[in-house]
Amino acid sequence: MRLIIFSFLGSVVFSLFFVQGVQAVSVTERAANNFRTAANNQEFTLNKNNVNPAQFGLLRTYDFNAKVETQPLVVENGAGGDDLVIITTMKNEVIGINARTNDTVYRVKLGPEVSSQDMDLWKHTPTWGISGTPIIDTSTNTLFVAAWVRKNANDNRFRDYRIFSLNPANGSQKSSSVRIFGQSQEGNGCWFNDSGAVFRANNQDHQYVYPKLRAGLALTGNNGLVLAFAANGEKFMGGRKNPHGFVVAYDTRGLLQQPGFSREPAIFCATSFNSWGAGIWHAGGSPVTEGDMIYVATSNGTSNNGAVDLAESMIKLRFTPGNAGARPLLQKVDYYKAFLDERTSGAGCLWSDNNSEVSCGRAAFNKAGSDWDFGAAGPLMVPGSSLLLQGTKDGIIYSLDKFNLGKNDRFNQLMSKPPLVSSYYGGDIAQNWDRVQHLNRSLPCPAVNNSDYGWFMPCGDPQNNRQHHIHALAFAQRDQSGGIVYVWGENANLKTYNFSTISGVLPAFRAEADELASLNLDSPGGMPGGLLMVSGRPSQTSNFPFAIDFGTAIIWAVYAKYGDSNKDFAEGQLVAYDATTILPGNKLKRLYRTGDDSRGGLGKMSKMIPPVVANGRVYVMIYRVGDNNNCTVPDNQQKVCSQLKVYGLK
Repeated sequence: MRLIIFSFLGSVVFSLFFVQGVQAVSVTERAANNFRTAANNQEFTLNKNNVNPAQFGLLRTYDFNAKVETQPLVVENGAGGDDLVIITTMKNEVIGINARTNDTVYRVKLGPEVSSQDMDLWKHTPTWGISGTPIIDTSTNTLFVAAWVRKNANDNRFRDYRIFSLNPANGSQKSSSVRIFGQSQEGNGCWFNDSGAVFRANNQDHQYVYPKLRAGLALTGNNGLVLAFAANGEKFMGGRKNPHGFVVAYDTRGLLQQPGFSREPAIFCATSFNSWGAGIWHAGGSPVTEGDMIYVATSNGTSNNGAVDLAESMIKLRFTPGNAGARPLLQKVDYYKAFLDERTSGAGCLWSDNNSEVSCGRAAFNKAGSDWDFGAAGPLMVPGSSLLLQGTKDGIIYSLDKFNLGKNDRFNQLMSKPPLVSSYYGGDIAQNWDRVQHLNRSLPCPAVNNSDYGWFMPCGDPQNNRQHHIHALAFAQRDQSGGIVYVWGENANLKTYNFSTISGVLPAFRAEADELASLNLDSPGGMPGGLLMVSGRPSQTSNFPFAIDFGTAIIWAVYAKYGDSNKDFAEGQLVAYDATTILPGNKLKRLYRTGDDSRGGLGKMSKMIPPVVANGRVYVMIYRVGDNNNCTVPDNQQKVCSQLKVYGLK
């Protein structure tokens, strides 16, 4: 989500950078901007004085007849004089809502959704449709949405991903949709959506199970629309034995059918055809984009010391539009490979007819591969610097140089050495940090009393003997020299760190909150920890466009109070803290919590949707479970739909 100045009336006024003195913003993409800092420095209504239980609380709710897995978008003055909230659902609906009146402005169905009996691993996602957060291209006033649709409305066996170009004001199509299809340009034999390939299951032909779109959409600075796909390993009814992670990019001018521009996609495959994995899911976060560059983080799969199989990696790509109607190009520029356990392939890693010497990602006792997910969160780039941050399932935040990611040099190229470790240590009861160190072979284990690394305490047993996967980061920028990093891992509490862009200045622990995510759950488990957003006014001391006024900054979070929001449903909580004040004992000052509100708690939190703060309102998605009256799902499926909760000044 990009914070902009946007209007449907008259010409579109757009700025990538925040303009001082503007009183309202639009939220048009995931995590606040193309750098994914999850920060809005144009919030002029909510502040540290009025966000409290007496003045702030729940204003209204809006029910959906489907699950919502995407972040709300907000268009300032998009519904007449009121803000327009855009929500997309797993039933392929795009819904516009008046933020003040709660009226439905429009409701558009993009095609028949896919029944997910062959993908519903945890039995609570009955349909699959729009699952990646859409994006608004303000330069053309276009809402780009990717929907998974059945090719034939009456046949669930065959399905396509399609890109829709809509008018965000009313949901109407601006051009015909485009089917995502094609061969990777890496020369590694990968195809996206090879519809001619089928398999036999239950004496019926089925299309292979394809990559899932879970990451949000992104835009490059040179007319590229970027989509990143996870490798779908779920195959309850059979499926591809070698799923891959893909990056797919279109020229937006071609999508809008402007003459001379191709409607074919550029396609990058993160592993070779005879390897598998390296899916890009980012916990729903979008790729980082800067100019013509794209940064994505991959998850578990096959890897080696070469540059072909890029599981557990940060990958830098360049998008090049096609000339004279030619297909655009995605070119690999650089990469960083975090976990390398060379030559550990074996039973359960690859199928019997593949003899490649590859790793299945981080090794584990008694099996060849493990679900470590370097790409457990989306990347975050610190604006105005070369720093690229990545949160992982280790509970570690890796700091990389965007100009030299490091390839196979897993430690020396890190900008912060050792990397920021959030005091989460790593692992769980069965896998403590010492074992993680042995497997990774990339991080030192400095003594705690070492004055240079006194803040870095990874050695010994993990904190509370629980694991602390990271699924979200946020950054409050003080000025071009640095700011504050916020992180809330699984089974842990919110932590904050002073973070500098100056070379050689290490991060320093700042303060933490009291609340513990997934309080009652044994590790492993406890997804997702906390999902974050920062709000405040523009800085009064810095002219840097992304700088926020620390005197007004608030850190907002939705976290799993009890339970796990991935395998099951977690009781959620919305909480707001003073983002900068440090209380005695290095504690954060809490301003508001739904559990303290007389109107009740939050409800079942949505798995990977952060709160959205814009123009005096906070938008939070939750699940509605077992609602027989207002939640229609296929037979024999658990009734799970969603609800939008809108908070603000009473």
